[in-house]
Amino acid sequence: MFMRKIFEDSDLEADALYDEFLEIIINGGGYQGITDYLAQKLQVNILIENEYFLVLARSYYDTPTFSNTERRTGIKYWKPQHVDPRIVEYVRLLKSTHQPVALPELPEYGITSPRMVFPIVIKEEITYLNIFKENLNREQMRIVRVALHSLVVLEINRQAQVDLEDRYLKNLIFGLIFSDKEEDNNFYEKENLPGFDMSREAVLTVIQIKVALGKRQMEGVLHSIISDLSMNASAVAISDEQAVLLVQSSDGSPLETTVITEYLQALFEALKMTFTNCKIKIGVGRQCYNARDYKVALNEAFQALSFTGRKLGSEEGVIYYHSLKLMECLMQPSNEQTLSVFVRSIIGKLYEYGVENNINLIDTLECYLNHNCCIQSAARELFIHPNSLRYRLEKARKISNLDLTDNDTKLELQLAIKLYRYQGEFLWQS
Repeated sequence: MFMRKIFEDSDLEADALYDEFLEIIINGGGYQGITDYLAQKLQVNILIENEYFLVLARSYYDTPTFSNTERRTGIKYWKPQHVDPRIVEYVRLLKSTHQPVALPELPEYGITSPRMVFPIVIKEEITYLNIFKENLNREQMRIVRVALHSLVVLEINRQAQVDLEDRYLKNLIFGLIFSDKEEDNNFYEKENLPGFDMSREAVLTVIQIKVALGKRQMEGVLHSIISDLSMNASAVAISDEQAVLLVQSSDGSPLETTVITEYLQALFEALKMTFTNCKIKIGVGRQCYNARDYKVALNEAFQALSFTGRKLGSEEGVIYYHSLKLMECLMQPSNEQTLSVFVRSIIGKLYEYGVENNINLIDTLECYLNHNCCIQSAARELFIHPNSLRYRLEKARKISNLDLTDNDTKLELQLAIKLYRYQGEFLWQS
């Protein structure tokens, strides 16, 4: 195995080189220090990434290697490496063989030179050392082996530190969201999580990925996406399919709703790109101002997840608890029978007619009401002629005996349709 050869190298001439790289680690140079020194020794560009394509360090010796890709505006995440068949195959080879792999230039990713990719695998975690030169001579390979040995030492130390910080982080977050001990609140209000300031407000969300591959992968992907989006957030997996995300503003200013909305939508899109075959939902609870808020916000986020799960035709997306307050009041267990009777009394005949005749007049009414009863704009959204919409509305009126000019009737109709969207077929089974 390639990595085993690193430790078997007995070349005495490499001793001084080993000392130089280890001195960088001892002095806290980290990935960037090793990358800079390796680029200088090899006189090539160097890039270090984790398995989620998060750049850990980059050093330019020959700047033309990297081109400027089109600059994006707004908060966006776009890493097509996750779905590019070529990259997927290279990753498979690196993970299965632990041997270096040659990659061609990839201008669509801003890479204009071929490279050799060397995998560093520690405890099932993989890091990629990218050297932007195809054919390395004997001396260059000796330097690379020493650099890889140093990176193994650095990675082992980093993982030990991360494991310690993760345990600390998880203990505090789990205490915030799960503890029933009121006296614990005073402790948490005095403590700061790594990268998280307990003295400032935060938004709590629960991310659910069906079916993910475990806690480690969920946290790894989330950490990479958070970094790429420049989010000030902490993510902790609470099960193999769920993680808690705590989001704060980056500069200590109050959280802006529009910014949080944009970040979470970008996060959702990024997760969909990464977990292409999984159902993804993000439930968003209230903003938290003190330790007591977090447990309440967690329950709200879970309720948001459960609501979207029951919503007809929708199994994914970002769901905000504050937008479900009316539903939360209505959809209590004691109200289920009453609500079913109410919905059936308003739209039951329309539902039955739709099943028998394969025409959905409920969708037509919903669109009409959403457009403030404007025939023209509703017809445009439905891609039908205004006269066709008038015909459907008249048909719905005759079937349901509803007066669509009465404000109270329109309110009841909107509420019945909203309940139907959340409850779906369950309404007709009770």
